[in-house]
Amino acid sequence: MACSNGLKRTFKSDIFGISIVSFCLCMSMPLVAWFGKTTPVPRAAVSSQTIPAVSAATVPLAADGACVTSTTKTIQPWRPVQEHVRDTVVQIFSQIAEFDWLQPYRTPMQGAARGSGFLISDQGDIITNAHVVDQAVAVWIQIPSLGKQLIDATIISICPERDLALLRIDAEPLAAIKQLLGRISFLTLGDSDKVYRADEVLALGYPLGQESLKSTTGVVSGRESQMIQTSAAINPGNSGGPLLNTDGEVVGINSAGILEAQNIGYAIPVNNLKVVLHDLYKEPLLRKPFIGVLSQNVTACTARFLGNPGDGGCYVLDVVKNSPLDKAGVKAGDMIYEINGNRLDIYGEMSVPWSEDKISILDFISRLSIGQEVSLVIYRAGERKDVTVKYGQSDVLPVRRIFPGYEKIDYEVFAGMVIMQLSLNHVKIMAEQVAGLAKYQEPKNQEDPALIITHIFPSSQLNRARTVTPGVIIKEINGERVQTLEQVRAAWRKSVGTGYLTMKVIDTVTRASDNVLIVLPFEKVLQEELLLARNYHYPLSAVAKELLQVKETEQ
Repeated sequence: MACSNGLKRTFKSDIFGISIVSFCLCMSMPLVAWFGKTTPVPRAAVSSQTIPAVSAATVPLAADGACVTSTTKTIQPWRPVQEHVRDTVVQIFSQIAEFDWLQPYRTPMQGAARGSGFLISDQGDIITNAHVVDQAVAVWIQIPSLGKQLIDATIISICPERDLALLRIDAEPLAAIKQLLGRISFLTLGDSDKVYRADEVLALGYPLGQESLKSTTGVVSGRESQMIQTSAAINPGNSGGPLLNTDGEVVGINSAGILEAQNIGYAIPVNNLKVVLHDLYKEPLLRKPFIGVLSQNVTACTARFLGNPGDGGCYVLDVVKNSPLDKAGVKAGDMIYEINGNRLDIYGEMSVPWSEDKISILDFISRLSIGQEVSLVIYRAGERKDVTVKYGQSDVLPVRRIFPGYEKIDYEVFAGMVIMQLSLNHVKIMAEQVAGLAKYQEPKNQEDPALIITHIFPSSQLNRARTVTPGVIIKEINGERVQTLEQVRAAWRKSVGTGYLTMKVIDTVTRASDNVLIVLPFEKVLQEELLLARNYHYPLSAVAKELLQVKETEQ
C-alpha cells in the first residue's frame, strides 16, 4: 500500500515467524531516477590482484636499515564490476494515487515513492519490484550521466505476487539518451541456481532516497522462503536494485529486509524472474498461478493407516474449486508423493539439483513456467494414480486481492452506506477491528463472492439504527439472497413496492449472529439521499437516480 509521507512503505510477509518488510522509500519530494550500462565482467577480471607476498627476510631495506615503503597497489576485487555497472542501475520515482478501499468515491491519496531498478536491454527495459510502482500513475527515472534530468518511463507489466515489475523508457527520451551517451548499456541476467552459501555478492541501489548510487558487499547466507538471504546491507530505497555475482551478472533482485536485524537482506532469485519475463511482455497484470491444493505433513504411521506407502508424501487437506488439480481429479484425502519426478518426504519437501537444501512444494511451484506440464504421483487408499496438469492461469477466486488501475473496481453508495465486493484488500485493512473477516484469508472461504459494508455515513437512517458497523457481510436484501452488486441493485428495487428496505447481515465484528436484521423506512432513505450525497461529496449512482425518479413520478 502506498503512503504519502514518511521514510518507508512496508510490505510485510511472514517468514519463519519474523516480520519481513519490502523496502521502497515513500515521501512527498521531487521525483527522480536512474538507468545505466554494463556487460558481464570475466571472473578473472574481478579477482583480487596483488603482488605475491614476500617473507620478512626479503623485505627491502634502505642503507640505514629502515624499511622501504612499497608503492604496490592492491586492486579491489569489485572495482572492475563497479566501473561497468554505473549507468545500468536506475533510481525510480513513482507518483502514487492510493485508492481508498473504504470510501472508494473519494479522490485517491497523493504520494511519491522511490526505489531502484536496472536495465536488461538496449531498448530501455527496466526490472524493479512491483511494490516500487504500486498504484503509480506516473514514473520517471534519472540517469547519473545526465545529471538531474527527468526521463519518462512507462509500466509495461506488474506481477505483484512475485513482487516484480517491468518498465520501459519512453521512445522519445530513449532516442535522446542514445544520442547523448552513444548507447544504452544493460546488465546480464545470471543463473541464481549457481549461487551458493558464502559466495560473494554486491547489492546496488539508492538507499534512503539518496540520489547517488550506493554499493554494499556481502555473502550469500543461504535461502529462505524462495528468497536469497544475504549479509549485504539492503535498506529502504534499495528495492528493485540488482544483486550481482563476481562476474557482474544479476543473480537476484533486492526486495526486503528485517528492520530489527543486521546483515540480513533478501533478494528474489533472478531465475524466478526468467520464468515469467516472457509473460511480463504480454500481460499488464500477471497473476501467479496456483495448482489449488492445501496440504499438511504426515507421519509414516498416518500414511500406512491410509493404506499408502510410509516413506514420504504429503496429505491433501483441501482442493480449491476450479483449480488445475481440482480439474485433474485430485481429491481431499489423497497423498502426493512425486512432482515432476522429485520425490516428497513426509514433511512435503524435496531435493532438487538447484538448491543446497531441500525445498518445499511452494518453492518448486514458483519455478514453473506458465503452460508447463506438471506430473504428479498420488496415492488414494493404497492405489497409485498418475496425474498430469497444465500449470497456467486458472479462474481467479471471487475473494482475492484486487489491483487498482489493472482491474475494474465496482461499488455502490446508497441508503447511508458503501457496499463493495469483498476483497483481500478489505480483509487486510479491517481485520484488526473486524475479527470475523480473518476466515477469508483461507482459500476455501474465497470460492464464493461476498458483499461488505465498508462505510456508514453519520446521520443516515442506517447509522441511527445503531444495529451494524462497517465490516459486516450482507446476506439478504429485501428477502433476496445477494452475493454480487448486480443482485443488490435488483433487490433494492423491491423497496418501491413494500416501503421498507430490509437487510440481513453476518456480524463479523462481535460475531454474535449470522442473521442480524435491519429494517429502514424506504421513503426516509430516499429523502436523505440527496442530502447525504451533497454533504459527503459522492455522486449519485444509477440505481439511486432511478429510485428517486420513481418516487418523483409517484408524487
